[in-house]
Amino acid sequence: MLIVILVALAAISTVSILLAYAALQNTESRLDLAATDELRRKMSEDASEVAAETSTNLDIISRTLQTAASSPILLRGADSEEARILLDAASIGTEQYTLRINYLDLAGTLVYTTEPKLQGSIGSDRSNAQYYVQIKEKNQPTLTGLFKTTDDKMAVSVAAPVFAPPANSFNGVLVAIIPTESIINKIEERLTVTTENQVFIVTNNGTIIGHRDPVVVGKNIFGELGTQNVVVSKNLQLMTDGKSGVFEYSVPGGKRLVAAYSPVTFSGVQPWSVLIVTTHAQNEAFFSILNEQRIFTIFGIILIAIITAIFMTFIFMINRRLQGTVQSQDVQIKSQFDHLQEAYERLTEQDKIKDEFINVAAHELRTPVLPIILSAEGLAEDMGTEDSKVEIILRNAKRINKLTNDILDVSRIKSNSFKLQKERINIRKLIEETIQDILFKVAANPNPRLKIRFDSKLKEEIMADRGRINQVISNLLDNAFNFTDEGTIVVTLKHVEKWASFIEIRVADTGKGIDPSIRPRLFEKFVTKSEKAKGTGLGLYLCKAIVEAHGGKIWADDNVEAGRGAIFAFTLPVEAS
Repeated sequence: MLIVILVALAAISTVSILLAYAALQNTESRLDLAATDELRRKMSEDASEVAAETSTNLDIISRTLQTAASSPILLRGADSEEARILLDAASIGTEQYTLRINYLDLAGTLVYTTEPKLQGSIGSDRSNAQYYVQIKEKNQPTLTGLFKTTDDKMAVSVAAPVFAPPANSFNGVLVAIIPTESIINKIEERLTVTTENQVFIVTNNGTIIGHRDPVVVGKNIFGELGTQNVVVSKNLQLMTDGKSGVFEYSVPGGKRLVAAYSPVTFSGVQPWSVLIVTTHAQNEAFFSILNEQRIFTIFGIILIAIITAIFMTFIFMINRRLQGTVQSQDVQIKSQFDHLQEAYERLTEQDKIKDEFINVAAHELRTPVLPIILSAEGLAEDMGTEDSKVEIILRNAKRINKLTNDILDVSRIKSNSFKLQKERINIRKLIEETIQDILFKVAANPNPRLKIRFDSKLKEEIMADRGRINQVISNLLDNAFNFTDEGTIVVTLKHVEKWASFIEIRVADTGKGIDPSIRPRLFEKFVTKSEKAKGTGLGLYLCKAIVEAHGGKIWADDNVEAGRGAIFAFTLPVEAS
């Protein structure tokens, strides 16, 4: 009887241990899978976010240079105090990336640099510099390739051409020198996965232009990571094709790595990608814990064969160890959450400071612009004839005034202080007046192949802000004229078929249509694809805000009926809501 009991106890112990071991293997698999999925998700988010931020910063630098390059202050000569202040201010606004801003004249001579240590180099010939050569060939903002600066730093540059009026002929280059080390530093600051990271900036031909180790810079990424691994080779090819992704691979010695990549864009093209590689440290921590559990379980098999009580004791010990591991992970997760919260608060504060600065700058800029406009108009009237120089002053002053008003409107929208002054208006008459204003505006440069037609039989009066609705219609008509070379621009006013309490205003052109690359972001800030009109990309954003503030909707579509062009339409309630 005792033998039977011992055999039964041994059998029960064996079965229990086998079940426990199977459960352990299952736990190991599930924890490994969960850890891998979480790490891949974080890596993918990190790569996308830092690539998007890098793209945004490059575009900001480009817009800053273009703004400075088109400034009348700079066109009057870089040797003036106002021009130096302008360039120094541009450098301060981009200092997180740029080392300095250089101004080269038509012949490629260094006229001014914001780097005090290089003031002695003013007057030197930089006509062989690749940023000068590329800008002179392309006559448009350019992101150059890798080069070594005069102070032995590996760098890239963002350059913008300077054009001389009145023929807008090439007259020099503004270039921001960007050390690749500063881009790497900025990316590493933003990463949430911080274990043994390697950050690469790679061109679309596979050349590494940014890495913490200077020895790696200039090499090819395929040679650096190796092409023997099919997974690595396939993903690197996808990366150079401008795709995003995340993948795992192992290196000799069995070390597991996770890599994520995402494209960096500049002026609508993808010149670079960001590649982040990190060790599988999180999984290794889980494996260490599970190996310890396995040792305890095997030791428990021996003890269970002797006495069940000891077996239960070891089970309790293992359970406590698991609780300790969970608590440790909870502490780590809380710490990561606190860091993210702090980072979010810092970003929120910086965003608030930025908005306040833009608001103040726009107010201060508008103060001197209005007297300039009035004085230029008076000067043109006194002279009794058209003067191209006065026209240039007046045109650019009005452009600055419109830009400051747009910036102030954006600031009001973000601060929820955007107000409407509603009154009862004849919408048909307002549209006719706006069309006449646009025709008068383009009369100086008429296009006999382009016509405009207004179709409406309504004589509806609505409650709306006259000035703001005029602003919406003017923006849509301006866009139609800018993107249409021939054909007819048709403006229609009618009741909405399904909702008689709404009217619909539609502007249809026969131009180039809506660029697919910006369609999803068409009504967002700073989105523009205009080659003829150098816009800020705020017009459609403000149109959307104004229409929605009235209780209407705005949308865009292809002009299918005409076979080309675009349609922009919006609705407005007849009565105020």
